[in-house]
Amino acid sequence: MAAESGPRGLVRAWRALAWYVNGVTGQSKYTCYLEHERSQHPDREPLTEREFWRQHYAGQDADPGARCC
Repeated sequence: MAAESGPRGLVRAWRALAWYVNGVTGQSKYTCYLEHERSQHPDREPLTEREFWRQHYAGQDADPGARCC
């Protein structure tokens, strides 16, 4: 199968790059959290992104696990 060229190929490559970067940086964690909350707990208001990251980092600080620092 030949690689796509032109605008469609560029859009596809950009989306793939954005997906990868979001996964590496952890940005996809909030998106996954929202999906989980909407599907499993539709009756409660999800945390804002700011609240989510505060809670996430507080949890990491409280239990660093295998981190070296």
